[in-house]
Amino acid sequence: VVAAGFILIVLPQRAVDTMSQDLQARSGMTPKQDLVALLYLGDEVKDKEFHIRGVVRNITTQPIERLDASIRLYGSGGNLVETAIVRMDKESFAPDETAEFHLVYLNYDMQFSRYAVDFKLRQGNLVPYKDMRGSRTQD
Repeated sequence: VVAAGFILIVLPQRAVDTMSQDLQARSGMTPKQDLVALLYLGDEVKDKEFHIRGVVRNITTQPIERLDASIRLYGSGGNLVETAIVRMDKESFAPDETAEFHLVYLNYDMQFSRYAVDFKLRQGNLVPYKDMRGSRTQD
């Protein structure tokens, strides 16, 4: 009888990013250029609705089309509860232009303790981004 076991290691996103950058540096790979800058990310609870809003800026020299925000919602134990894909308020935005996203989670009853956001193009490619929110930390 062969016994197989899996170990699940949960690390903060910043630790994974640092390990990835170290591995890329050692292998000679260059990280992808950031395409957008995250300017604002905030949340509020209003009338039993959980709202997450964000603003990004196109920091390339080309228009960006069909960009979505991927928002991961975590429970109090750190477990991933849900992932939501949210469209920007514009299908395309030019260099130096901003776009916004807004997630509304209805019937909110404190089921999320934190969240994280990434960006992807609608055809599936992840979009590297620069966090320009200052010294605030959000996974």
